[in-house]
Amino acid sequence: MGKKKVWGFIQSMGRSFMYPIALLSVCGMLLGLGSGLSELTLVKETAALNLIVSLLVEIGAFAFVNLPVLFAMSIPMGMLKDKEAKSYGAFAGLVGFMGMHLGTNFYLSTNNLLVPAEEMATSGQAMVLGIQSYNTSVLGGIIAGTIIYLLYPKIVAIRIPESLGFYSGPRLVPILSLIVMVGVGLLMPFIWPPFFNMFMTLGRWISSSGPVGYFLYAVAERVTIPFGLNHLVTSTFRFTPIGGSAMIGGEEYFGTLNMFMAYVKENQVIPLALAGKMEQGKLMIQYGLAGASLAMYQCAKKENRKSIQGLLIAGVLTVIIGGVSEPIEFLFLFVSPALFGFHAVMNGLANMVLPYLGVRMGFTGDLIQFLSFGVLRGTRTGWPIAVLVMIAYFFIYYFVFKWAIQKFNIMTPGREEPVTIEAQETMLSTEGETNTAYSQGKEMIAALGGKENIVSLDNCVTRLRLIVANMDQTDEQAIKRAGGIAVVKLDEHTMQVIIGTKVYDLRKEMDVILGGEQND
Repeated sequence: MGKKKVWGFIQSMGRSFMYPIALLSVCGMLLGLGSGLSELTLVKETAALNLIVSLLVEIGAFAFVNLPVLFAMSIPMGMLKDKEAKSYGAFAGLVGFMGMHLGTNFYLSTNNLLVPAEEMATSGQAMVLGIQSYNTSVLGGIIAGTIIYLLYPKIVAIRIPESLGFYSGPRLVPILSLIVMVGVGLLMPFIWPPFFNMFMTLGRWISSSGPVGYFLYAVAERVTIPFGLNHLVTSTFRFTPIGGSAMIGGEEYFGTLNMFMAYVKENQVIPLALAGKMEQGKLMIQYGLAGASLAMYQCAKKENRKSIQGLLIAGVLTVIIGGVSEPIEFLFLFVSPALFGFHAVMNGLANMVLPYLGVRMGFTGDLIQFLSFGVLRGTRTGWPIAVLVMIAYFFIYYFVFKWAIQKFNIMTPGREEPVTIEAQETMLSTEGETNTAYSQGKEMIAALGGKENIVSLDNCVTRLRLIVANMDQTDEQAIKRAGGIAVVKLDEHTMQVIIGTKVYDLRKEMDVILGGEQND
């Protein structure tokens, strides 16, 4: 049961990261768009257009300036179960985050350790929501949010005198959170400096390892996808000192994505060392997966090609436009781990080589980001070279997949029983709509062993995340007939069902059938 709790905690933590990351992606595109448009002569010479573009840049920068507190709020909101707990937990996350920095500020001020404004960046201090404290960046938000999540059930269980009943239950959480987190803040001056130095040393080692480090990082990001832990890997690099640090525009930034957005705001091209850790290889493998999809289509039996056409087209559109690769990856991951290994290596190679070819686009996880951070910012980003590599990857994947499927008779879609293909197509085709009778949700619940067997139900971008009482009561084939692309069993109680981008709608159906939306 301890292992089950660990998996559940890790999965919930990864899912809670999606709230700020979703906001970041939109703000990032606005920032890239504004930065690119600001270079146009028409914009420079037109006051009204210049103001609009400047506003776009400010809106885009919002999420990055406030990222730590967004994580502090999103972790309890994402990990706590019922709606009341989520709302009070998010509020307590904000209060606790401010309390932590308030405590640190008190210690630093009483010991005359606060530095002048012009020295803050070089001394590891910063203004955090108006409080001068250590620049703990996103790590501080994660620490605060995690502590609040762990404290919440203990605080709501406290019984206080009836005369003070107004302050009992959830209302007590932000009150005690403030007190506890001030105490944590008082301890930060003793804990944070050595912890921070350890992270900085690790970050410098990764940065100094050059091509090898860029390769291994990108491979690790892919191979953790089957376990749903890829977001934890990327978030560590994007938002913590492990991703590196840089002084940009007179301020110090930690994490690859924070540094990248600061360079975009300053309208500068990112340096080579940062480009190698910006997951640029993702864009290449997306077009590679398009080539793999064409190969799978051509290798399918002729009588089955029409039935898988919608499945593959939807997958290609999802990966190129939305940057979500799992719907295609899980079509071959389990039937051929070797092909997935090839796919992971190709991601590593692209990430390693692109910076040395002059590609400095940075974070380009989908088509819109490619246009915003690459094309609109000019050829200095190296986007024309990236297009050539995309084309090369399309054909490399196409020929490798076609050869491997035919040579080793790999059972990719269209080469197996039609019933499974049709079930997958029904789920992933953009034309399919969920009916009002919740039939698909009922079918999925039955395949998972019924209501009594489902201990916990959650979802991320593409998959259901479940804890079940008895894994033997689940039926993998029935799960696939209900719309699952693949099933990942992490231990005897924890499993994931890969669905695709319609996973949220399916989970909402299942919530209603299960008798509530406590996992929303």
